[in-house]
Amino acid sequence: MLVPLVAAMLAACRAPGAPAGAPEANPQATENVDIPTLSAPSQRPVVLPVVMPPRHITVDAATPLRPDSAARVAPTVTEGAGFLGRDDEQTLSRLCNAPIERIERNRGGSTVSFRVWFAGGERGLFKPQQRSEVANYRAELAAYRMSRLLGLGRTPPACGRQVPRAMLQRVADASGDAAFSQRVMTELLGRGEQVPGAMLYWVPGQLEPVPDVARYPQLLGDGALAPGDAALAADLSALLIFDYLNDNVDRWSGGNILRPRRTGDTPTPMLFMDNGASFSALHEGLGARPEEQAARIARVSHFPRALIARVRALTLDGLRAAMGADPLGACLSDAQLGAVLLRRDRLIARVDAAIAAQSAEAVLSFP
Repeated sequence: MLVPLVAAMLAACRAPGAPAGAPEANPQATENVDIPTLSAPSQRPVVLPVVMPPRHITVDAATPLRPDSAARVAPTVTEGAGFLGRDDEQTLSRLCNAPIERIERNRGGSTVSFRVWFAGGERGLFKPQQRSEVANYRAELAAYRMSRLLGLGRTPPACGRQVPRAMLQRVADASGDAAFSQRVMTELLGRGEQVPGAMLYWVPGQLEPVPDVARYPQLLGDGALAPGDAALAADLSALLIFDYLNDNVDRWSGGNILRPRRTGDTPTPMLFMDNGASFSALHEGLGARPEEQAARIARVSHFPRALIARVRALTLDGLRAAMGADPLGACLSDAQLGAVLLRRDRLIARVDAAIAAQSAEAVLSFP
């Protein structure tokens, strides 16, 4: 058994420090609606649609609006699988560059975000830079790139983009919610007239919570896997690895483990979304809540073989190249990159100890 190793991991993590922030409710789970695609602001004036009460802003073609960037370019992300096995390059190009035709408040959740409609009818979600500690837009950008590097393909595409502050404030003022209007005025960050943020792909269709995720200690603990639980167990193992590397401290706060709604017996994939409370370099790189994260990964005794091989292969140069591929610059600092590799080393030590105590076949149970 691995009790000594687990105790050592927990002991190594015991350091004082404040948590990353209050848990974030998942707005997409709350409303059970599509996930948005994000893009830069339109170059045309804004007029209010006739809606009672007014909720969104429509961009009119008459007069150009100040551009959000003199020259935007889509990031080139060539490593690993795209979202759900697709080619993400066209999606990223639209997220980075497509004109915005309509924008409105995204209701649900504790942070500020906006739904976006692009020219051509596609949709996005804009998560602006803001004061909330669980809404780091660069963490959303980095999590997508990490998903690509690890070959997971479960995190929606994301591109850094700026939107005019005046446009977002008009949307907030038109929402009919004075408190929300005040939050947009006082909580959004940025320099001058532009607010940077993450433009995220809006997953088509409705989303629903993945059932039985709280059973992961039973599903992934020592012992043989039940055949009927293999798919859920494999997804949970991959998610726990992803969140341990990234230090996502908000995953288990409730409503943050979703999948596209099933319409029959056909299974739908677990999505690794809502990553704004990730990539802390606190506690000498162990993360914002190291004891919680270490205790969670210590309960896992079954791992995906291919994913562990990719985790072993991570390098500082490879991470730096992947995290630098965004129009708004590097997604992570050198300290954050070093923290990812430190957590990687601890994760691999956990896996290797499990293999030594059992066997590679027993521990690397998933493809």
